[in-house]
Amino acid sequence: MQTYQVMFFNAIVLIALGIYGYTIPPHSPTAFISTGIGLILFILALFVKKENPVIAHIAVALTGLSFVMFLITGLLRHNFMILLMAIVTLLATVFYISDFIKRKKEREENK
Repeated sequence: MQTYQVMFFNAIVLIALGIYGYTIPPHSPTAFISTGIGLILFILALFVKKENPVIAHIAVALTGLSFVMFLITGLLRHNFMILLMAIVTLLATVFYISDFIKRKKEREENK
């Protein structure tokens, strides 16, 4: 699986769960925070698909920060849906980092 595909998947999960979270009473507008992050990641994934390394690093940083935010918020609120967002985002972050390490090793071997 490519990095941009994982980024698209993570973005779609965040968008879908954010919209779903808003539909559940009390219809808190803070549910759209994850939707906004998902939209940003979706847009960044379009540039990552074109192998833009700067955008890829920005996307990884945003994903890592999002994981921390979702984890803390989910634990404080005892909210399974926010914790699910944290898990998906953590898996995406681990994938990104392992892919970066793999690419760096490949570059070093090709020197």
